[in-house]
Amino acid sequence: MDSRAAGLLKRGTRRNSQIRALRAGLAQNARMAVRTSGLKEIVDYRRSTALPGVQVVDAQNSPREWRVACPDFAVVMFRTWRGGVHSRGRIHPGEPGLVFCNTPGEVMVAHPAEAGSFSVLELEFSVIEQWLSEQQPSSLKFDWTAVMQPISARLRSRFCEFFDAFEPAASAMHVQSRLLELSELLISELVRSARAPRRVAGPPLGAAARMRECLNEEGLHVDLETLAKHAGLSRFQALRAFKQRYGLPPHAYQICVRIGHAKTLLLTGASAAEVAAACGFADQSHFTRHFKRLNGVTPMQYARAEVPSYGNKSGTFRVAPDLSDTLQRSDR
Repeated sequence: MDSRAAGLLKRGTRRNSQIRALRAGLAQNARMAVRTSGLKEIVDYRRSTALPGVQVVDAQNSPREWRVACPDFAVVMFRTWRGGVHSRGRIHPGEPGLVFCNTPGEVMVAHPAEAGSFSVLELEFSVIEQWLSEQQPSSLKFDWTAVMQPISARLRSRFCEFFDAFEPAASAMHVQSRLLELSELLISELVRSARAPRRVAGPPLGAAARMRECLNEEGLHVDLETLAKHAGLSRFQALRAFKQRYGLPPHAYQICVRIGHAKTLLLTGASAAEVAAACGFADQSHFTRHFKRLNGVTPMQYARAEVPSYGNKSGTFRVAPDLSDTLQRSDR
C-alpha cells in the first residue's frame, strides 16, 4: 500500500471514530431526555395584598441557568437544587441546607448541576425595616452575614410553613403571622450582629384579652395589623403575647372563631357554600378542609348528625353516613 492510500485509510478510520463518538453522545443525550421527560419545570410567582412589598417565587424541577438582577433583598432556599451561584466575583456552591442571600443591585447567575427545586422570598427594604424596629436594637445596621449561609432545621421549617401558607385561599391574618414568625429566626440567623430571639417574661394580659375580644366580636376578617393596633402593641408583640396567653397564634384562633360561626349557620339549614362565603373562607373546599381538620367530619356530616331516638346519656351523637361523594363531591 502506497503512502497516499495509507493516509486516506487513516483519515477514514479517524472520521469513523468521530462519527461513532458523535452517535454515542446523541444516544446519551436521548437517554437523558427520556429520564427527565416526565419532570416538567414549573415556575410560580405569588403576591398578596395582605403582604405589600413581599413576593414569593417557587421553581420546581428547574434545569435552566438563572440570571437575576433582583431589585430587592431576597433569600433563596434550596429544596433539591444543587449547583454553583456566581455572585460578587465568586462561585458559591448551593445545595439543600443552605440559603443564598441577595442584595439589591447584585447580579446572580445560578448554574444547576441538574434539575432541582427552590423557593425565593423577595422583600422590599421597608418590610425589613419594620422587622428590625420591632425586634432589634435601633443601632443594628442591616447586612447579611454571608452570601451563602447554612440554616438551622428550625429556620428551614419556618420557611416551609410560610411558603405553604402563602396561597390565595389563606387569610390575611394567617400569612401575616407566618411571615412574622419566620422573620424572627431569619434576622437572628442571617443578619450580621443580630441578637438571638428573647424569651418573653409574661404576656401583657390586658392586651391579650383585648385581642381575644376583638377576634370574637369582629374576627372573621380582621388582619394582624388591625389586631395589634386594637391592643396597643406592635405586630410582633401582639403575635407573641397572644400565643403565650392562649396557646394558639391569632390566625389559628381566628379559624376556630370562623368554624364556630359556621356550625351555627349549618344548623339553620344553610348550605356549605353559603356558610363558606359568610364566614370568610375563600371557597367551599377551603372551608371544608378546615372544618374537617378541626371537627373530624365534613360540614355535611355535621349538619346531618342525629341524636338517637332512644336517647344518649354519654352525649355522643350519631353521624349519618357521608354521602357527599355521590351528592356533592366539592364538599370534600
